[in-house]
Amino acid sequence: MNVCFFRHGLAVEHGTPPWSEEERPLTDEGRRKTRAAARGLKRLALGSDAILTSPLPRAAETAEILAEVLGLPRPRISERLLPGNTAAQILEVLKDTDTNSPILVGHEPGLSAAVSLFMSATDAGSIELRKAGMAFARLKTLSPRPRGSLVLVLTPGTLRKLAK
Repeated sequence: MNVCFFRHGLAVEHGTPPWSEEERPLTDEGRRKTRAAARGLKRLALGSDAILTSPLPRAAETAEILAEVLGLPRPRISERLLPGNTAAQILEVLKDTDTNSPILVGHEPGLSAAVSLFMSATDAGSIELRKAGMAFARLKTLSPRPRGSLVLVLTPGTLRKLAK
């Protein structure tokens, strides 16, 4: 299984009325930059076949943009991708999926911790995904815990340059 970890795009700042933390949507700039990053992701032709997303609006909007640009089915919501979940909880979503190459859309620091746990025995790695940035990994095994190798990490700026 191949797994793409994709952080949500630029969202309305924390504490901006009238949005609560859970309701914050992408900004216009966030939508534009996420769409460009998605076009760069498409050029990589990673073979993604499904999108699983946090239910929060900023992640769900990001996932919808990815699905549209990549020509994938409508994203599926997973509570396991909510902020505050541990890396192990986030990776549990892989045990419930019937896809071969999902894109997981979520939040920091959980996504980066999940990538680190995926690659090593710890979730305290040094990877930090930027908004609309991604990491791509190959899964070797799901049991007794997910293990794999990191193939690629790209910043949103690099993804946008690939789109050109």
